[in-house]
Amino acid sequence: MLKRLLRALDRRPSCEARTEDAAEAGRHADRALERYRDGDKTAAAALCRSALALDPRQAPAWSLLGRIALDDEQLERALECYAHILAIEPDEPDYLVNAAEVNRRAGHLGRALELSERALSLRPLDARAWQVRGGALEEMDRLDEALDCLRHELELKPDNIDGHSNLLFLLSRADLLPPRQVAAEYRRWGELYADPLSAAAAPHANSPEPDRPLRIGYVSADFRRHAVAYFAEPFLARHDRSAWRVYCYSNCRRPDDVTQHLRGLADEWRDIAALSDDAAARLMRDDRVDILVDLAGHTAGNRLLLFARRPAPVQMTWLGYLGGTGMAAMDYRISDRYADPAGEADDQYREQLLRLPHSKWCYLPPAGMPACNALPAQRHGYVTFGSFSSFPRISNETLRAWALLLGRLPGARLRMTGAPGGESLDRMLEIFDAAGVFADRLDLVGRLPLDACLQQYLQIDIALDPFPCNGATTTCESLWMGVPVVSRSGRSGASRSAISLLTNAGLPQLVAGSWEGYIDTALRLAADLPALAQLRATLRERLRASPLLDAQGFTRDLEALYRDAWRRWCARSTAPGKSC
Repeated sequence: MLKRLLRALDRRPSCEARTEDAAEAGRHADRALERYRDGDKTAAAALCRSALALDPRQAPAWSLLGRIALDDEQLERALECYAHILAIEPDEPDYLVNAAEVNRRAGHLGRALELSERALSLRPLDARAWQVRGGALEEMDRLDEALDCLRHELELKPDNIDGHSNLLFLLSRADLLPPRQVAAEYRRWGELYADPLSAAAAPHANSPEPDRPLRIGYVSADFRRHAVAYFAEPFLARHDRSAWRVYCYSNCRRPDDVTQHLRGLADEWRDIAALSDDAAARLMRDDRVDILVDLAGHTAGNRLLLFARRPAPVQMTWLGYLGGTGMAAMDYRISDRYADPAGEADDQYREQLLRLPHSKWCYLPPAGMPACNALPAQRHGYVTFGSFSSFPRISNETLRAWALLLGRLPGARLRMTGAPGGESLDRMLEIFDAAGVFADRLDLVGRLPLDACLQQYLQIDIALDPFPCNGATTTCESLWMGVPVVSRSGRSGASRSAISLLTNAGLPQLVAGSWEGYIDTALRLAADLPALAQLRATLRERLRASPLLDAQGFTRDLEALYRDAWRRWCARSTAPGKSC
Protein backbone atom coordinates (compact mmCIF):
# COMPACT_ATOMS: atom_id res chain seq x y z
CA MET A 1 0.00 0.00 0.00
CA LEU A 2 2.80 2.44 0.88
CA LYS A 3 4.48 1.78 -2.48
CA ARG A 4 1.25 2.65 -4.31
CA LEU A 5 1.01 5.84 -2.31
CA LEU A 6 4.58 6.74 -3.24
CA ARG A 7 3.79 6.25 -6.92
CA ALA A 8 0.71 8.40 -6.49
CA LEU A 9 2.83 11.13 -4.92
CA ASP A 10 5.20 11.04 -7.89
CA ARG A 11 2.29 11.30 -10.37
CA ARG A 12 0.51 14.21 -8.65
CA PRO A 13 1.27 17.71 -9.88
CA SER A 14 3.45 19.84 -7.63
CA CYS A 15 0.51 22.06 -6.67
CA GLU A 16 -1.62 21.27 -3.63
CA ALA A 17 -4.27 18.58 -3.92
CA ARG A 18 -7.72 19.85 -4.73
CA THR A 19 -9.17 21.80 -1.82
CA GLU A 20 -12.02 19.34 -1.23
CA ASP A 21 -9.63 16.35 -1.25
CA ALA A 22 -7.29 18.05 1.19
CA ALA A 23 -10.16 18.92 3.52
CA GLU A 24 -11.51 15.37 3.46
CA ALA A 25 -7.99 13.99 3.98
CA GLY A 26 -7.63 16.23 7.02
CA ARG A 27 -10.86 14.87 8.47
CA HIS A 28 -9.65 11.30 7.92
CA ALA A 29 -6.39 12.17 9.72
CA ASP A 30 -8.31 13.69 12.64
CA ARG A 31 -10.46 10.56 12.98
CA ALA A 32 -7.33 8.40 12.72
CA LEU A 33 -5.82 10.19 15.69
CA GLU A 34 -9.04 9.62 17.68
CA ARG A 35 -8.94 5.90 16.89
CA TYR A 36 -5.28 5.72 17.85
CA ARG A 37 -5.98 7.37 21.21
CA ASP A 38 -8.79 4.84 21.74
CA GLY A 39 -6.25 2.05 21.22
CA ASP A 40 -7.47 0.91 17.79
CA LYS A 41 -4.25 1.12 15.77
CA THR A 42 -5.65 -0.95 12.90
CA ALA A 43 -8.50 1.48 12.27
CA ALA A 44 -6.15 4.43 12.73
CA ALA A 45 -3.74 3.10 10.11
CA ALA A 46 -6.59 2.44 7.64
CA LEU A 47 -7.87 6.01 8.05
CA CYS A 48 -4.35 7.36 7.53
CA ARG A 49 -4.06 5.43 4.28
CA SER A 50 -7.44 6.78 3.17
CA ALA A 51 -6.24 10.29 3.92
CA LEU A 52 -3.08 9.79 1.91
CA ALA A 53 -4.99 8.36 -1.03
CA LEU A 54 -6.83 11.69 -1.19
CA ASP A 55 -3.83 13.87 -0.40
CA PRO A 56 -0.35 12.28 -0.38
CA ARG A 57 1.01 15.47 1.21
CA GLN A 58 -1.08 15.03 4.35
CA ALA A 59 1.80 15.22 6.85
CA PRO A 60 -0.28 14.40 9.97
CA ALA A 61 -1.35 11.11 8.39
CA TRP A 62 2.25 10.20 7.55
CA SER A 63 3.23 11.17 11.10
CA LEU A 64 0.63 8.90 12.70
CA LEU A 65 1.60 6.02 10.41
CA GLY A 66 5.18 6.58 11.53
CA ARG A 67 4.14 6.53 15.16
CA ILE A 68 2.21 3.28 14.69
CA ALA A 69 5.19 1.72 12.92
CA LEU A 70 7.42 2.81 15.80
CA ASP A 71 5.00 1.29 18.34
CA ASP A 72 5.31 -2.02 16.47
CA GLU A 73 9.13 -1.77 16.23
CA GLN A 74 8.90 -1.48 12.43
CA LEU A 75 11.78 0.95 12.26
CA GLU A 76 12.39 0.89 8.51
CA ARG A 77 8.76 1.68 7.84
CA ALA A 78 8.85 4.51 10.39
CA LEU A 79 11.95 5.92 8.69
CA GLU A 80 10.15 5.82 5.35
CA CYS A 81 7.18 7.70 6.79
CA TYR A 82 9.36 10.43 8.26
CA ALA A 83 11.31 10.80 5.02
CA HIS A 84 7.99 11.78 3.39
CA ILE A 85 7.09 14.09 6.26
CA LEU A 86 10.35 16.00 5.99
CA ALA A 87 9.94 16.30 2.23
CA ILE A 88 6.57 17.96 2.88
CA GLU A 89 7.40 19.95 6.04
CA PRO A 90 11.22 20.30 6.20
CA ASP A 91 11.22 23.09 8.76
CA GLU A 92 8.60 21.94 11.27
CA PRO A 93 10.45 21.40 14.61
CA ASP A 94 8.03 18.78 15.92
CA TYR A 95 8.50 16.62 12.84
CA LEU A 96 12.26 17.12 12.96
CA VAL A 97 12.39 15.95 16.56
CA ASN A 98 10.22 12.92 15.87
CA ALA A 99 12.35 12.03 12.86
CA ALA A 100 15.48 12.39 15.01
CA GLU A 101 14.04 9.94 17.55
CA VAL A 102 13.14 7.41 14.86
CA ASN A 103 16.66 7.63 13.46
CA ARG A 104 18.14 7.25 16.93
CA ARG A 105 16.13 4.11 17.57
CA ALA A 106 17.13 2.74 14.17
CA GLY A 107 20.81 3.28 14.99
CA HIS A 108 21.35 6.22 12.60
CA LEU A 109 22.90 8.33 15.32
CA GLY A 110 24.64 10.88 13.13
CA ARG A 111 21.35 11.56 11.32
CA ALA A 112 19.59 11.86 14.67
CA LEU A 113 22.10 14.50 15.77
CA GLU A 114 21.72 16.38 12.48
CA LEU A 115 17.92 16.46 12.72
CA SER A 116 17.86 17.45 16.39
CA GLU A 117 20.35 20.22 15.67
CA ARG A 118 18.10 21.53 12.89
CA ALA A 119 15.14 21.46 15.28
CA LEU A 120 17.10 23.38 17.92
CA SER A 121 18.24 25.97 15.38
CA LEU A 122 14.56 26.65 14.70
CA ARG A 123 13.36 26.30 18.31
CA PRO A 124 16.27 26.49 20.79
CA LEU A 125 14.01 26.05 23.81
CA ASP A 126 12.57 22.70 22.66
CA ALA A 127 13.07 20.42 25.66
CA ARG A 128 12.28 17.25 23.75
CA ALA A 129 14.86 18.05 21.08
CA TRP A 130 17.49 18.28 23.81
CA GLN A 131 16.29 14.95 25.22
CA VAL A 132 16.48 13.13 21.87
CA ARG A 133 19.88 14.66 21.17
CA GLY A 134 21.07 13.51 24.59
CA GLY A 135 19.88 9.98 23.89
CA ALA A 136 21.81 9.84 20.61
CA LEU A 137 24.96 11.18 22.25
CA GLU A 138 24.62 8.63 25.05
CA GLU A 139 24.50 5.78 22.52
CA MET A 140 27.62 7.23 20.90
CA ASP A 141 29.31 7.09 24.34
CA ARG A 142 29.69 10.88 24.35
CA LEU A 143 28.40 10.80 27.89
CA ASP A 144 29.51 14.23 29.12
CA GLU A 145 27.73 15.84 26.15
CA ALA A 146 24.68 13.64 26.75
CA LEU A 147 24.54 14.73 30.38
CA ASP A 148 24.70 18.39 29.32
CA CYS A 149 21.76 17.84 26.94
CA LEU A 150 19.66 16.21 29.65
CA ARG A 151 20.43 19.07 32.00
CA HIS A 152 19.32 21.54 29.29
CA GLU A 153 16.09 19.57 28.97
CA LEU A 154 15.39 19.83 32.69
CA GLU A 155 16.19 23.53 32.79
CA LEU A 156 13.57 24.07 30.09
CA LYS A 157 11.04 21.65 31.58
CA PRO A 158 11.79 21.27 35.29
CA ASP A 159 8.62 19.25 35.93
CA ASN A 160 9.67 16.53 33.46
CA ILE A 161 9.74 13.53 35.79
CA ASP A 162 10.67 11.02 33.09
CA GLY A 163 13.42 13.28 31.76
CA HIS A 164 14.87 13.56 35.24
CA SER A 165 14.73 9.76 35.56
CA ASN A 166 16.63 9.49 32.26
CA LEU A 167 19.37 11.67 33.73
CA LEU A 168 19.56 9.44 36.82
CA PHE A 169 19.68 6.32 34.65
CA LEU A 170 22.64 7.77 32.76
CA LEU A 171 24.42 8.60 36.01
CA SER A 172 23.80 5.10 37.34
CA ARG A 173 25.45 3.37 34.39
CA ALA A 174 28.23 5.88 33.60
CA ASP A 175 31.11 6.75 35.89
CA LEU A 176 30.70 10.50 35.37
CA LEU A 177 30.36 11.78 38.94
CA PRO A 178 31.54 10.65 42.41
CA PRO A 179 29.01 8.35 44.12
CA ARG A 180 28.02 10.93 46.73
CA GLN A 181 27.25 13.47 44.02
CA VAL A 182 25.16 10.88 42.19
CA ALA A 183 23.31 10.19 45.46
CA ALA A 184 22.57 13.92 45.75
CA GLU A 185 21.06 13.91 42.26
CA TYR A 186 18.78 11.02 43.25
CA ARG A 187 17.74 12.79 46.45
CA ARG A 188 16.89 15.89 44.42
CA TRP A 189 14.54 13.82 42.23
CA GLY A 190 12.83 12.47 45.33
CA GLU A 191 12.50 15.87 46.96
CA LEU A 192 11.04 17.43 43.81
CA TYR A 193 8.49 14.81 42.79
CA ALA A 194 7.97 12.14 45.44
CA ASP A 195 8.34 13.65 48.90
CA PRO A 196 5.40 16.10 48.60
CA LEU A 197 3.12 13.15 47.78
CA SER A 198 4.46 11.15 50.73
CA ALA A 199 3.76 13.99 53.16
CA ALA A 200 0.06 13.77 52.31
CA ALA A 201 -0.20 9.98 52.80
CA ALA A 202 -2.70 8.73 55.37
CA PRO A 203 -1.63 6.44 58.26
CA HIS A 204 -1.79 2.72 57.64
CA ALA A 205 -4.40 0.47 59.23
CA ASN A 206 -2.30 -2.72 58.97
CA SER A 207 -2.19 -4.61 62.25
CA PRO A 208 1.32 -4.24 63.79
CA GLU A 209 1.68 -7.89 64.83
CA PRO A 210 5.32 -8.89 64.25
CA ASP A 211 4.79 -12.61 63.56
CA ARG A 212 1.45 -12.80 61.76
CA PRO A 213 1.15 -13.96 58.12
CA LEU A 214 1.98 -11.06 55.81
CA ARG A 215 0.88 -9.83 52.41
CA ILE A 216 3.81 -9.11 50.09
CA GLY A 217 3.27 -7.10 46.90
CA TYR A 218 5.58 -6.89 43.87
CA VAL A 219 5.27 -4.07 41.32
CA SER A 220 6.81 -4.35 37.86
CA ALA A 221 6.26 -3.56 34.19
CA ASP A 222 8.47 -6.54 33.36
CA PHE A 223 6.29 -9.50 34.27
CA ARG A 224 6.84 -10.70 30.69
CA ARG A 225 9.62 -12.11 28.49
CA HIS A 226 12.27 -9.95 30.13
CA ALA A 227 15.45 -10.44 32.15
CA VAL A 228 13.62 -9.52 35.38
CA ALA A 229 11.35 -12.54 34.96
CA TYR A 230 14.31 -14.96 35.13
CA PHE A 231 15.21 -13.57 38.55
CA ALA A 232 11.64 -13.10 39.82
CA GLU A 233 10.21 -16.54 39.10
CA PRO A 234 12.29 -18.42 41.72
CA PHE A 235 10.99 -16.48 44.72
CA LEU A 236 7.46 -16.04 43.37
CA ALA A 237 7.20 -19.82 43.12
CA ARG A 238 8.74 -20.61 46.52
CA HIS A 239 7.27 -18.19 49.02
CA ASP A 240 6.03 -20.04 52.11
CA ARG A 241 2.27 -19.72 51.62
CA SER A 242 1.62 -20.40 55.30
CA ALA A 243 3.38 -17.13 56.15
CA TRP A 244 3.07 -15.04 52.97
CA ARG A 245 0.31 -14.14 50.54
CA VAL A 246 1.80 -12.97 47.25
CA TYR A 247 0.29 -10.09 45.26
CA CYS A 248 1.69 -9.12 41.84
CA TYR A 249 0.84 -5.66 40.51
CA SER A 250 1.61 -5.75 36.81
CA ASN A 251 2.23 -2.54 34.89
CA CYS A 252 2.91 -4.58 31.74
CA ARG A 253 1.28 -3.14 28.62
CA ARG A 254 2.19 -6.05 26.35
CA PRO A 255 1.59 -9.28 28.27
CA ASP A 256 2.85 -12.54 26.79
CA ASP A 257 3.17 -16.22 27.64
CA VAL A 258 5.64 -15.45 30.45
CA THR A 259 3.06 -13.06 31.92
CA GLN A 260 0.54 -15.87 31.99
CA HIS A 261 3.03 -18.21 33.64
CA LEU A 262 3.93 -15.69 36.36
CA ARG A 263 0.25 -14.97 36.94
CA GLY A 264 -0.12 -18.59 37.98
CA LEU A 265 2.57 -18.18 40.63
CA ALA A 266 0.83 -15.31 42.43
CA ASP A 267 -1.94 -15.68 44.96
CA GLU A 268 -3.47 -12.47 43.63
CA TRP A 269 -2.74 -10.76 40.30
CA ARG A 270 -3.64 -7.13 39.62
CA ASP A 271 -3.21 -5.38 36.27
CA ILE A 272 -2.51 -1.74 37.06
CA ALA A 273 -1.27 -0.47 33.66
CA ALA A 274 -4.55 1.38 33.06
CA LEU A 275 -4.85 2.70 36.64
CA SER A 276 -3.67 6.10 37.84
CA ASP A 277 -1.20 6.18 40.70
CA ASP A 278 -3.98 7.28 43.06
CA ALA A 279 -6.27 4.44 41.97
CA ALA A 280 -3.50 1.85 42.18
CA ALA A 281 -2.52 3.09 45.66
CA ARG A 282 -6.14 2.77 46.82
CA LEU A 283 -6.25 -0.77 45.42
CA MET A 284 -3.13 -1.72 47.38
CA ARG A 285 -4.51 -0.24 50.58
CA ASP A 286 -7.75 -2.13 50.00
CA ASP A 287 -5.64 -5.29 49.52
CA ARG A 288 -3.98 -4.48 52.88
CA VAL A 289 -0.48 -5.12 51.52
CA ASP A 290 2.06 -5.08 54.33
CA ILE A 291 5.31 -4.95 52.33
CA LEU A 292 5.45 -3.51 48.81
CA VAL A 293 8.50 -4.18 46.61
CA ASP A 294 9.46 -2.15 43.54
CA LEU A 295 11.23 -4.20 40.86
CA ALA A 296 11.84 -1.35 38.38
CA GLY A 297 13.63 1.64 39.91
CA HIS A 298 14.06 4.40 37.33
CA THR A 299 13.60 2.10 34.31
CA ALA A 300 10.83 2.41 31.72
CA GLY A 301 7.37 1.62 33.02
CA ASN A 302 8.21 2.31 36.66
CA ARG A 303 5.52 3.40 39.13
CA LEU A 304 7.72 5.20 41.62
CA LEU A 305 5.18 7.96 42.21
CA LEU A 306 2.75 5.23 43.21
CA PHE A 307 5.21 4.28 45.95
CA ALA A 308 5.50 7.98 46.85
CA ARG A 309 1.84 7.79 47.94
CA ARG A 310 2.88 5.17 50.53
CA PRO A 311 0.25 2.50 49.85
CA ALA A 312 2.05 0.04 52.17
CA PRO A 313 3.66 0.43 55.60
CA VAL A 314 7.01 -1.01 54.44
CA GLN A 315 8.39 -0.30 50.97
CA MET A 316 11.52 -1.58 49.23
CA THR A 317 13.29 -1.40 45.87
CA TRP A 318 15.27 -4.20 44.27
CA LEU A 319 16.25 -6.28 41.26
CA GLY A 320 15.36 -4.38 38.08
CA TYR A 321 17.61 -1.36 38.63
CA LEU A 322 21.16 -1.00 39.86
CA GLY A 323 20.65 2.34 41.62
CA GLY A 324 18.43 3.78 44.30
CA THR A 325 15.23 5.81 43.93
CA GLY A 326 16.03 8.98 45.91
CA MET A 327 12.66 8.76 47.70
CA ALA A 328 12.00 9.14 51.42
CA ALA A 329 9.00 6.83 50.96
CA MET A 330 11.24 3.97 49.81
CA ASP A 331 12.39 2.59 53.15
CA TYR A 332 14.89 0.00 51.97
CA ARG A 333 17.02 -1.11 49.05
CA ILE A 334 17.89 -4.83 48.84
CA SER A 335 21.45 -5.76 47.92
CA ASP A 336 24.35 -7.91 49.15
CA ARG A 337 27.78 -7.31 50.65
CA TYR A 338 29.58 -7.70 47.34
CA ALA A 339 27.54 -5.28 45.23
CA ASP A 340 27.26 -2.77 48.09
CA PRO A 341 30.01 -3.25 50.70
CA ALA A 342 29.07 -2.26 54.24
CA GLY A 343 30.35 1.15 55.26
CA GLU A 344 31.45 1.94 51.71
CA ALA A 345 28.08 2.02 49.95
CA ASP A 346 25.60 3.00 52.67
CA ASP A 347 25.86 6.74 52.05
CA GLN A 348 25.28 6.29 48.29
CA TYR A 349 21.54 5.75 48.77
CA ARG A 350 18.69 7.50 50.50
CA GLU A 351 17.17 4.10 51.26
CA GLN A 352 18.58 1.95 54.04
CA LEU A 353 20.49 -0.97 52.59
CA LEU A 354 19.38 -4.48 53.48
CA ARG A 355 21.93 -7.12 52.49
CA LEU A 356 21.05 -10.68 51.68
CA PRO A 357 23.61 -13.11 53.14
CA HIS A 358 24.83 -14.49 49.80
CA SER A 359 23.70 -12.81 46.60
CA LYS A 360 20.95 -10.37 45.68
CA TRP A 361 20.42 -12.50 42.56
CA CYS A 362 18.77 -15.89 42.16
CA TYR A 363 18.89 -17.11 38.57
CA LEU A 364 16.54 -19.43 36.72
CA PRO A 365 18.08 -20.70 33.45
CA PRO A 366 15.59 -20.44 30.57
CA ALA A 367 13.99 -23.66 29.41
CA GLY A 368 15.64 -25.13 26.36
CA MET A 369 19.17 -23.96 27.10
CA PRO A 370 21.52 -26.07 24.96
CA ALA A 371 23.91 -28.54 26.56
CA CYS A 372 27.47 -27.37 27.15
CA ASN A 373 29.88 -28.37 24.39
CA ALA A 374 33.62 -28.97 24.29
CA LEU A 375 35.93 -25.97 24.37
CA PRO A 376 35.80 -24.39 20.88
CA ALA A 377 39.46 -23.29 21.09
CA GLN A 378 40.62 -26.90 21.10
CA ARG A 379 38.85 -27.43 17.78
CA HIS A 380 39.61 -24.06 16.19
CA GLY A 381 43.20 -23.61 17.31
CA TYR A 382 42.53 -20.09 18.60
CA VAL A 383 40.59 -18.50 21.46
CA THR A 384 37.28 -16.76 20.80
CA PHE A 385 36.23 -14.07 23.23
CA GLY A 386 32.58 -13.07 23.29
CA SER A 387 30.22 -10.30 24.33
CA PHE A 388 26.46 -10.71 24.62
CA SER A 389 25.70 -7.37 26.30
CA SER A 390 23.45 -4.82 24.63
CA PHE A 391 25.67 -2.43 22.74
CA PRO A 392 24.70 0.77 24.64
CA ARG A 393 26.27 -0.82 27.75
CA ILE A 394 29.63 -1.13 25.99
CA SER A 395 31.66 2.02 26.55
CA ASN A 396 34.51 3.24 24.37
CA GLU A 397 36.73 2.51 27.35
CA THR A 398 35.61 -1.12 27.24
CA LEU A 399 36.13 -1.38 23.49
CA ARG A 400 39.67 -0.04 23.84
CA ALA A 401 40.43 -2.66 26.49
CA TRP A 402 39.09 -5.41 24.23
CA ALA A 403 41.19 -4.10 21.35
CA LEU A 404 44.31 -4.13 23.54
CA LEU A 405 43.49 -7.69 24.61
CA LEU A 406 43.20 -8.91 21.03
CA GLY A 407 46.39 -7.04 20.20
CA ARG A 408 48.19 -8.96 22.96
CA LEU A 409 46.88 -12.31 21.70
CA PRO A 410 47.39 -12.56 17.92
CA GLY A 411 44.97 -14.97 16.31
CA ALA A 412 42.27 -14.58 18.96
CA ARG A 413 38.84 -13.44 17.81
CA LEU A 414 35.93 -11.51 19.28
CA ARG A 415 32.30 -12.50 18.65
CA MET A 416 29.55 -10.01 19.49
CA THR A 417 25.79 -10.44 19.32
CA GLY A 418 23.56 -7.40 18.98
CA ALA A 419 26.41 -5.72 17.10
CA PRO A 420 25.58 -2.21 15.91
CA GLY A 421 25.40 -0.72 12.46
CA GLY A 422 25.93 2.75 11.08
CA GLU A 423 27.95 5.25 13.07
CA SER A 424 28.20 2.98 16.12
CA LEU A 425 29.84 0.28 14.04
CA ASP A 426 32.21 2.81 12.50
CA ARG A 427 33.19 4.04 15.96
CA MET A 428 33.90 0.51 17.15
CA LEU A 429 35.95 -0.41 14.09
CA GLU A 430 38.03 2.76 14.42
CA ILE A 431 38.93 1.80 18.00
CA PHE A 432 40.03 -1.68 16.96
CA ASP A 433 41.88 -0.36 13.90
CA ALA A 434 43.84 2.03 16.13
CA ALA A 435 45.08 -0.98 18.14
CA GLY A 436 46.06 -2.87 14.99
CA VAL A 437 43.11 -5.25 15.22
CA PHE A 438 41.22 -5.39 11.95
CA ALA A 439 37.65 -6.33 11.11
CA ASP A 440 38.56 -9.82 9.89
CA ARG A 441 39.11 -10.81 13.55
CA LEU A 442 35.64 -9.65 14.60
CA ASP A 443 32.58 -11.88 14.23
CA LEU A 444 29.69 -9.42 14.41
CA VAL A 445 26.18 -10.83 14.70
CA GLY A 446 23.04 -8.69 14.72
CA ARG A 447 20.12 -8.93 17.10
CA LEU A 448 18.87 -12.49 17.52
CA PRO A 449 15.87 -14.16 19.18
CA LEU A 450 16.68 -15.76 22.52
CA ASP A 451 17.05 -19.32 21.25
CA ALA A 452 19.49 -18.30 18.53
CA CYS A 453 21.37 -16.05 20.93
CA LEU A 454 21.89 -18.90 23.39
CA GLN A 455 23.39 -20.99 20.58
CA GLN A 456 26.09 -18.36 20.21
CA TYR A 457 27.61 -19.38 23.56
CA LEU A 458 28.66 -22.63 21.90
CA GLN A 459 31.07 -20.64 19.73
CA ILE A 460 33.01 -18.77 22.43
CA ASP A 461 35.61 -19.71 25.04
CA ILE A 462 35.70 -16.66 27.33
CA ALA A 463 33.09 -13.93 27.83
CA LEU A 464 34.06 -10.28 28.34
CA ASP A 465 31.97 -8.07 30.63
CA PRO A 466 31.54 -4.34 29.92
CA PHE A 467 32.46 -1.55 32.33
CA PRO A 468 31.30 0.59 34.08
CA CYS A 469 27.90 -1.06 33.52
CA ASN A 470 28.37 -4.78 34.16
CA GLY A 471 26.05 -7.43 32.81
CA ALA A 472 23.78 -9.58 34.95
CA THR A 473 21.57 -11.87 32.85
CA THR A 474 24.31 -12.32 30.26
CA THR A 475 26.80 -13.21 33.01
CA CYS A 476 24.48 -15.89 34.37
CA GLU A 477 23.78 -17.25 30.89
CA SER A 478 27.51 -17.42 30.13
CA LEU A 479 28.31 -19.28 33.33
CA TRP A 480 25.45 -21.73 32.77
CA MET A 481 26.84 -22.45 29.31
CA GLY A 482 30.29 -23.18 30.77
CA VAL A 483 31.81 -19.90 29.65
CA PRO A 484 33.82 -17.98 32.29
CA VAL A 485 33.29 -14.22 32.42
CA VAL A 486 36.10 -11.71 32.91
CA SER A 487 34.86 -8.55 34.60
CA ARG A 488 36.03 -5.29 36.11
CA SER A 489 34.53 -3.80 39.26
CA GLY A 490 34.25 -0.12 40.17
CA ARG A 491 32.73 2.17 42.74
CA SER A 492 29.06 2.15 41.70
CA GLY A 493 26.41 -0.52 42.09
CA ALA A 494 26.20 -0.89 38.30
CA SER A 495 29.92 -1.69 38.16
CA ARG A 496 29.75 -4.23 40.98
CA SER A 497 26.99 -6.59 39.88
CA ALA A 498 29.50 -9.02 38.37
CA ILE A 499 31.57 -9.25 41.55
CA SER A 500 28.42 -10.42 43.33
CA LEU A 501 27.59 -13.01 40.66
CA LEU A 502 31.13 -14.31 40.12
CA THR A 503 31.98 -14.50 43.82
CA ASN A 504 28.82 -16.50 44.50
CA ALA A 505 29.72 -18.76 41.57
CA GLY A 506 33.11 -19.42 43.22
CA LEU A 507 35.06 -17.39 40.64
CA PRO A 508 36.13 -14.17 42.41
CA GLN A 509 39.52 -14.36 40.68
CA LEU A 510 37.83 -13.38 37.41
CA VAL A 511 37.02 -9.87 38.70
CA ALA A 512 39.73 -7.23 38.33
CA GLY A 513 39.95 -3.74 39.77
CA SER A 514 41.69 -2.18 36.74
CA TRP A 515 41.91 -2.58 32.97
CA GLU A 516 45.43 -3.94 33.29
CA GLY A 517 44.18 -6.61 35.68
CA TYR A 518 41.20 -7.31 33.41
CA ILE A 519 43.42 -7.94 30.37
CA ASP A 520 45.87 -10.04 32.40
CA THR A 521 43.00 -12.18 33.75
CA ALA A 522 41.71 -12.85 30.23
CA LEU A 523 45.23 -13.70 28.99
CA ARG A 524 45.80 -16.14 31.87
CA LEU A 525 42.58 -17.97 31.06
CA ALA A 526 43.44 -18.11 27.37
CA ALA A 527 46.98 -19.39 28.04
CA ASP A 528 45.85 -22.65 29.69
CA LEU A 529 43.41 -24.41 27.38
CA PRO A 530 43.29 -27.69 29.37
CA ALA A 531 42.28 -25.78 32.50
CA LEU A 532 39.77 -23.73 30.50
CA ALA A 533 38.30 -26.93 29.05
CA GLN A 534 38.00 -28.44 32.52
CA LEU A 535 36.29 -25.29 33.80
CA ARG A 536 33.85 -25.40 30.89
CA ALA A 537 32.99 -29.02 31.61
CA THR A 538 32.27 -28.41 35.31
CA LEU A 539 30.93 -24.85 35.44
CA ARG A 540 27.26 -25.74 35.04
CA GLU A 541 27.36 -28.14 37.99
CA ARG A 542 29.35 -25.62 40.00
CA LEU A 543 26.68 -23.02 39.30
CA ARG A 544 23.89 -25.47 40.12
CA ALA A 545 25.46 -26.02 43.57
CA SER A 546 26.00 -22.29 44.21
CA PRO A 547 23.75 -19.77 45.99
CA LEU A 548 22.86 -18.34 42.57
CA LEU A 549 20.59 -21.30 41.80
CA ASP A 550 19.49 -22.17 45.34
CA ALA A 551 15.97 -20.84 44.91
CA GLN A 552 14.69 -22.41 48.13
CA GLY A 553 17.50 -21.05 50.30
CA PHE A 554 17.37 -17.68 48.58
CA THR A 555 13.64 -17.31 49.20
CA ARG A 556 13.99 -18.22 52.88
CA ASP A 557 16.75 -15.58 53.22
CA LEU A 558 14.56 -13.05 51.46
CA GLU A 559 11.60 -13.81 53.70
CA ALA A 560 13.79 -13.42 56.80
CA LEU A 561 14.91 -10.02 55.52
CA TYR A 562 11.28 -9.01 54.94
CA ARG A 563 10.25 -10.25 58.38
CA ASP A 564 12.99 -8.25 60.14
CA ALA A 565 11.91 -5.08 58.31
CA TRP A 566 8.30 -5.76 59.26
CA ARG A 567 9.18 -6.22 62.92
CA ARG A 568 10.99 -2.88 62.91
CA TRP A 569 7.85 -1.20 61.57
CA CYS A 570 5.74 -2.90 64.21
CA ALA A 571 8.09 -1.72 66.96
CA ARG A 572 7.89 1.88 65.69
CA SER A 573 4.13 1.70 65.26
CA THR A 574 3.45 0.46 68.79
CA ALA A 575 5.88 2.84 70.47
CA PRO A 576 4.17 5.47 72.70
CA GLY A 577 2.90 8.43 70.67
CA LYS A 578 3.32 6.68 67.34
CA SER A 579 0.62 6.04 64.74
CA CYS A 580 0.35 3.21 62.25
